[in-house]
Amino acid sequence: MNAIINSKGWTYGLYLGLLLALPTVYAYSVDLSLLTSNWMMVIPFFIVIVLGILAIAAAKKEMGGFISFKEAFSVYFRMILLGLIIVTFVNYIIFNIVDPAAKEEIKQLSIEKVTDVMDRFDAPDDVVDKAIEEIENTDSFSIANQAKGFIFSLIFYAVFGLLISLILKKKNPELE
Repeated sequence: MNAIINSKGWTYGLYLGLLLALPTVYAYSVDLSLLTSNWMMVIPFFIVIVLGILAIAAAKKEMGGFISFKEAFSVYFRMILLGLIIVTFVNYIIFNIVDPAAKEEIKQLSIEKVTDVMDRFDAPDDVVDKAIEEIENTDSFSIANQAKGFIFSLIFYAVFGLLISLILKKKNPELE
């Protein structure tokens, strides 16, 4: 059973990493402003959830239609771990090695977006200035910030993995 869990988890993790990296690579090559789009936050969430369900279902099917909560979560967690490692690595490579100037452009696009949103909500000028200063002083693509983002994402998606695993688990009545 452990071979199935490893196989499905790592295989779907590879798929996840590629699917999460594709929008970044596409936006980098076509239009960097896509990276500041709200859709770039929403789409990965749905990709993770759908692939998580598919990974657990594939493992469950291969295990004869039964999977424990622990086994289901193990498949999901392996998938998330590998997928996030891949996308974090791709982001670091693109924005720190291939084209460091692109991260400055993204920073400016982020400032414009934040300013626009805060102006629409009539935020006080000092609040807007503070937000802009914070963006200017942060390197979102540094190793430290990429690591923080990785850990936050891992925890965030793990919570959903617990819920999905709970829903998809199915005990084998012969083992009870």
